Amino acid sequence: MPPAIVAALGTAIAFAIGLTLPDADLHLWLGHRSGVTHSILPAALLLARRAWRAAACGMAAGTGLHLAADSFPNRMVGYATVKLPGLGALPAAESYAWLALNAVAALALAAWLARRLHAPAAALLLAGGFLFAGAGYLWRTDGGWPVLAIVAALGWAGWRVRRRITPPLP
Repeated sequence: MPPAIVAALGTAIAFAIGLTLPDADLHLWLGHRSGVTHSILPAALLLARRAWRAAACGMAAGTGLHLAADSFPNRMVGYATVKLPGLGALPAAESYAWLALNAVAALALAAWLARRLHAPAAALLLAGGFLFAGAGYLWRTDGGWPVLAIVAALGWAGWRVRRRITPPLP
């Protein structure tokens, strides 16, 4: 199988894993919303080896979407707050900041890696797949609706700005 296809498949599989990996802390001793799993750390660890960079791209995209949805709990208390090993639960404001900053960092890492690892056509196909699968995930998960609304608003604003900057073809 060509390396480009292997890389695209690795990215897609890692994306699916990244959507649910942060909640692996429910089955570990870390406590729910652990700062270990609810961060960019899992994707960053995959950057340690060149062969795993495609997986890091997908993991970052999936984890970023998960953390974006987790940034909108019903209330940021108790179970919803981020827990750091050895330090305990972060206060509400710091938990919001942790989740939001790690979501943005993970999504930025995914975009950066996608541009460098995948050919433009493959990156576009992966982005479309991520958009479709991510929207489905956000549609059915708690906190997903606000993320969908924000992404839609940013997409619309970006489209409007682009249309003003780039004149239409004659």
